[in-house]
Amino acid sequence: MKPNSTWKIIARNTLTLFNLVNLVLAIMVALVGSYKNMLFIFVAIANTLIGIVNEVRAKKIVDKLKLLSEQHPKLLKNGQITEIEPTAVQPGDLLVLSLGDQVIFDSVIEDGSCEANESFVTGEQDSIVKRKGDHLTSGSFLTSGSVTVKVLRVGADNFVTKLQTESQAIKTADSKLFTLMNNIVKYISYTLIPIGALLFWARFRTEADTATAVTSTVAALINMIPEGLILLTSSVLALATIRLSKKKVLVQDLYAIETLARVDTIALDKTGTLTTGRMTVHDVILPDGTSVTDYNTPALKSLLSPLVAILSAQTSENATISALKQTFLKSPKFQLTGEFAKIVDTIPFSSDRKHSGIVTKDATYLMGAIEFITDDKSLIKKVKSASSGYRTLAVVRCEECPHSRSMFGNGPNTERLSPVTTGAKERSENDRHFRTSELLGLIRLEDEIRPTAKKIINYFYNNNIAVKIISGDDLAAVTEIATKVGVRDLKGIDLSTLKSKNYAKLVKDYQIFTRVTPAEKKDLIIALKKQGNTVAMTGDGVNDILAMKEVDASLAIGEGSDAARRAAKFVLLDSGFEAVPSIIDEGRQSINNLERSTSLFLAKTVYASILAVVFVFLPFSYPFKPIEMTLLNFACIGFPGLVLSFEKNTDRIKNRFVTNILTYSLPIGLTVSLCMIALAIIAGINNFPHYELSTAAVFITFTIDFILIYWVSKPLNKLRSTLLAAIIAIIAVIFLWPFTRDFFEFTFLSHNGLIISLSIIAAGVVVFGILRRQFARFTPHLLKRSSKKH
Repeated sequence: MKPNSTWKIIARNTLTLFNLVNLVLAIMVALVGSYKNMLFIFVAIANTLIGIVNEVRAKKIVDKLKLLSEQHPKLLKNGQITEIEPTAVQPGDLLVLSLGDQVIFDSVIEDGSCEANESFVTGEQDSIVKRKGDHLTSGSFLTSGSVTVKVLRVGADNFVTKLQTESQAIKTADSKLFTLMNNIVKYISYTLIPIGALLFWARFRTEADTATAVTSTVAALINMIPEGLILLTSSVLALATIRLSKKKVLVQDLYAIETLARVDTIALDKTGTLTTGRMTVHDVILPDGTSVTDYNTPALKSLLSPLVAILSAQTSENATISALKQTFLKSPKFQLTGEFAKIVDTIPFSSDRKHSGIVTKDATYLMGAIEFITDDKSLIKKVKSASSGYRTLAVVRCEECPHSRSMFGNGPNTERLSPVTTGAKERSENDRHFRTSELLGLIRLEDEIRPTAKKIINYFYNNNIAVKIISGDDLAAVTEIATKVGVRDLKGIDLSTLKSKNYAKLVKDYQIFTRVTPAEKKDLIIALKKQGNTVAMTGDGVNDILAMKEVDASLAIGEGSDAARRAAKFVLLDSGFEAVPSIIDEGRQSINNLERSTSLFLAKTVYASILAVVFVFLPFSYPFKPIEMTLLNFACIGFPGLVLSFEKNTDRIKNRFVTNILTYSLPIGLTVSLCMIALAIIAGINNFPHYELSTAAVFITFTIDFILIYWVSKPLNKLRSTLLAAIIAIIAVIFLWPFTRDFFEFTFLSHNGLIISLSIIAAGVVVFGILRRQFARFTPHLLKRSSKKH
């Protein structure tokens, strides 16, 4: 969620159009002395207070979780590095930034070199080389390297703050619920004043009594406002946020809960998602094919010297580098000698290049994915055959390498990486130096699979969520992991082998994509969305950020990079992938139940709006009083809506939210409207006293509303049956207890009044059945579902 102060939450819940309308209407009722009919204003106040309490409670919990997720700048002072709060940083402070760190302050590089993605600033997705003296703009993030920077600006002076956004361009969740609420508010706002004025004029002309005209007008206008729906929606989503926080899930966009509930496709990264993100070295393969697990053997000398030099030069950490350092840098026997004692330049790891390396006075040494560091097809084939499902890194030596020139050579201080940095297949003809690469050895690593990964993959399949695996790793290694965790369709493709890419066809034909660059990952996500899918994605690194900004619902692993956490709509703070089903279930429960509750609220809005317009022209008394509408709103809408909204319901959501709601609410709304018009005409012709007209109107409306509640509650269970019984009990007490009957100004219906009311109800049931079938024709799935329940 976007950050809000408590005062902003109070203001947002209090200073609303609907609250203003309620206040004006309450004043109108008070001026004519009908104080009892002001009960609706206390309901509005209660709604506002509940909304504020729920949001403030959610805010406090989210704020605490954000402290756990927030990047703490590394302050360099007196040769010591300490983590401090972002608010403690001052201009002139020296900070240390590494791979994956978000630049949160406008800074200038004092020492080191790096590559930064400034797509948030420039719109360009290419990484830009930054050296000493270059500026780093807040909102960008490091894709390789490590630098010491001096802070230039903090707080409101930062570039990113001036743009009034949070660290990078995050798309607002595509919320059908939010869109529906906005449209309802907009259209009702347009009509309230003109309808109210016309209705008051018509009532005053008919009744010739100011007090009756005012109360009739207020009753009609109050009914048009679905204020309880807005409260219920915000409360349900806020409470969902609170429940998810207990599972260590940080929700950064409230309406993203709805979006994730609609997901039908999920894109998973292998590392950190299916696996724990921790790796171990399995063995070393020598050029002659010999497998070695004793890393002190003399046979590894030609490999270990460049390997140790490359690892020693890496200032940024990831799971692979950590595993290699733990294995090969822990022994004092591995010392840098000869040409490796003095390294000319370092090539930091980049998710675009998929390799790292060093430059000595004699040659360049590279470590990484073989197809990204050589064009030698026979060598690539040899390495692939030796991989056997492991993550395999090749260490090669080449006499001349263009990487040192593109990253650290002479030239302007800020330059875009040359085509050579994006993979062997995209190099220019002048950069084919890798064909003479000498293979020094292979290092095979294995991932630690999450114990719950298989169970979660099964959950996705059982809930009709398609699984796509998108990884920068080798196809054989990813397929091996996919097999172990239960991925059913193992059809995969290595994108680095394709000269041209038809992403629309690729996402249809394949489930596993490997050797994927960050830009390609983004293009795959876009292709999935263009095919009508609602796509979720998990990620933990800077290579995931471009795709995260395009996906419908993004989830970041808590132990991942700061930039990934900031880009995500959900952050799994304990890095537990097993929380994903809980998030989806929470969203489904919220939206499924809100769908039913919204039907109740909109049914009232439909018939209230129709009656308000019709009674401008009918020369008969408006059948309701404000206090009676307050009762109906509570007994037939607010109370059942609240109960239904918290019921366990994790059924898959179809993308028919608005249609489903209208299929429920329009038949009931039209039915109540016709019944009330018929009642008003018959009562007018038969000269019914107004108190009997109001009693009959409430009785008929309650009965038809009860049919809607019964309809949306099917199939009945213990909770829903109890709800229906409670509603009947509430109305029975209201009508039969003398105190409440007198308070609401009800009476026992006369013989004729009862026959007329029952006849209208019977006709209403028939009309409702006809309308329901007609509307259900537009949504056959609803008709089918109803027939099964019968």
